[in-house]
Amino acid sequence: MTPDDSPASPVSSERRGAVRLIRMQAPPLNLLGSEMIAALTDAFATIATDPPRVAVLVCHGGGADVKEMVAFDERSARTFITALHTACRAIRDLDAPVIAAIDGPCVGAHLEVAAACDIRVASAGSRLGMPEIKVGIPSVIDAWWLAQICGLGHASALVFDGEMIGAEQASRIGLVNRLTLDGEAEIAALAWADQIARAAPAALVQQKRVIRDWTDDAYLEAARRSIERFVRAIAAGQAREAMRAMLDKRPPRF
Repeated sequence: MTPDDSPASPVSSERRGAVRLIRMQAPPLNLLGSEMIAALTDAFATIATDPPRVAVLVCHGGGADVKEMVAFDERSARTFITALHTACRAIRDLDAPVIAAIDGPCVGAHLEVAAACDIRVASAGSRLGMPEIKVGIPSVIDAWWLAQICGLGHASALVFDGEMIGAEQASRIGLVNRLTLDGEAEIAALAWADQIARAAPAALVQQKRVIRDWTDDAYLEAARRSIERFVRAIAAGQAREAMRAMLDKRPPRF
């Protein structure tokens, strides 16, 4: 077991044999602000130079940092959402399968990160959702994977409704691959990673590349366009009011 993280980093990374365990560690909500996004990107960029056979990413949390987003203009919105896409793409570009371990809320940007992983394990008490519509913005970039994972109908319900669903429902629609007891998602994901890691290393690398061959062109083009959709929503001015209303715990005034 070899920890590689800096004490000040909001993301830790440690090797466990043939498996790499990466955790977001900014309790209580692990909010995906600019610092967390940069640290997540760096963690995957670092291990990409010597990939593990399998990676496990512990990625439950409360989504993007609304306190940061409420001040966005068009330029800062584009910078932020592009950085988040870069982090998700680092997960897709790693030449190893990545298992998301979810034990608690997995909201908005965290669910995009989980969707960018290859497979997902969630504890029974976890809740998942895409509430961006409630703060005046569309679900963009790696929310694209939701339609691939659980179908357009289920993905549309998640992004238009904005409500949370339980882990059992997420399993029924294919968003979660395996369920486990509360508090055991990381353990279960590591056990699955150890099982997968027994395969021939070259086969694991080529299988991940095959999956990218299946999806990359459509994925990258969709992300490029959706970044601009996000910026247009910010430019409309309603997102700032919706975010302020959420922070003030009042109804938005449109």
